[in-house]
Amino acid sequence: MPQVSGAQEPLEKLRQLFLGFQIDAVGPEAASLIERGVAAREILETCRGCMAEIGKAFEEGIYYLPELVVAGEMFKRVSEQIRPALAAGAGGGAGRIVLGTPKGDIHHLGKDIFRMLAEAAGFEVFDLGVDVAPHVFVDKVAETGAQILGMSALITAAFDPMKEVLRLLEERGLRSRVRVILGGGVTTKDMARKLGADAQTVDAYEGLRIVQSLLLRAEVVA
Repeated sequence: MPQVSGAQEPLEKLRQLFLGFQIDAVGPEAASLIERGVAAREILETCRGCMAEIGKAFEEGIYYLPELVVAGEMFKRVSEQIRPALAAGAGGGAGRIVLGTPKGDIHHLGKDIFRMLAEAAGFEVFDLGVDVAPHVFVDKVAETGAQILGMSALITAAFDPMKEVLRLLEERGLRSRVRVILGGGVTTKDMARKLGADAQTVDAYEGLRIVQSLLLRAEVVA
């Protein structure tokens, strides 16, 4: 079971609350940390670490689905508090990203982490949510002129919808102007290559670096 220490460092209290499943306390504590000048990214990383500990306990049979659901809700509440601080001063000039979880999948944690990191890096992110139909992704790319399309999945049922998104991009003449990155625990680089995507990762931080690299290469080619 994740260990909760008695230390009272600024972020340690948040960690204690998170690992103690204090769902009504984590949001206010995150807001308090922001007010006290703690970096939003440090808060995000602390909660990400807590989620990893809870996930490991789930894999070991210590926690079950209800604990995972509560953990996801706690992460969401913290995210709502720190998102403005992450985005503050970013400017939104790095590029546009359309993001979502494809039809058949309702997982969102990794997607949400990536969105916050991308917004903090100056990207304008259009998050379509979960269980998104293929044509909705493509319509949003056309509407926004996004340079990046990100799709995240944790179940293989999302593979066919991903494939359909790429087909529709080609059909509508949009594929050459948008880079497609796939993420999530069930995706692999080989799978992404077979679907025709430009990149794949299972890590939100690496995903941001990949997106920045893809756009830099596109600028060089242009």
